[in-house]
Amino acid sequence: MKTITKISRQQNGERYNLFLDEEFFCGVSEDTLIKLKLKKGMQLDDELLDKLTKEESKSKCFSYALYLLGRQNYFEKVLRDKLKRKEFTAEEIDATITKLRQFHYLDDARLAEAFVNDKKRFSKKGPLYIAQALRLKGVGGEVIQNLIEENYGDSEQVANCKGIAEKKWEYYERKTSDAYTLKGKMYAFLAQRGFSSDVIRKTLEEIEDERNEKGL
Repeated sequence: MKTITKISRQQNGERYNLFLDEEFFCGVSEDTLIKLKLKKGMQLDDELLDKLTKEESKSKCFSYALYLLGRQNYFEKVLRDKLKRKEFTAEEIDATITKLRQFHYLDDARLAEAFVNDKKRFSKKGPLYIAQALRLKGVGGEVIQNLIEENYGDSEQVANCKGIAEKKWEYYERKTSDAYTLKGKMYAFLAQRGFSSDVIRKTLEEIEDERNEKGL
């Protein structure tokens, strides 16, 4: 059995020094202090000391998650992976994620929608590329499908595909004079950018027709 002989605020004002039997034991967060109702003169048995240690570990995990989210937004899976790499336990991470959800600090649906719009507008990526990237971030397949259907229409797909295809066409045309080889390279390039075979075929047909009209 140990007795709390002193609790003092640290210089940063957000954590406290905990002294047991006149010796420094550890630093604790204000949340831990309040949750366990720690106060001077309180006696702590082994069970309570273990609980104190676990609560403080959860607090450190949550604080680190807030630090990360203060720098940028994260998908839940990505944040979990970062916390795992810092060697927090599954219990500590689950508690942190639950708390972050309660405070609305995590919102995969909102992030996923922003991700779709960003990739289609600035990176000109196709829906297949975007879908795969979101799956790797832990977003569900149905959510991905709905987001792409709602935010990335067929006309936008063709426009983006055509925009990057026209630039690449001239590059490959300088590399080969064989039309079949050129189209094969174009197809592979556009497929890597995440466009479907239907969109690629329509895009290449439009480019060929326009070039034939110009006599190119």
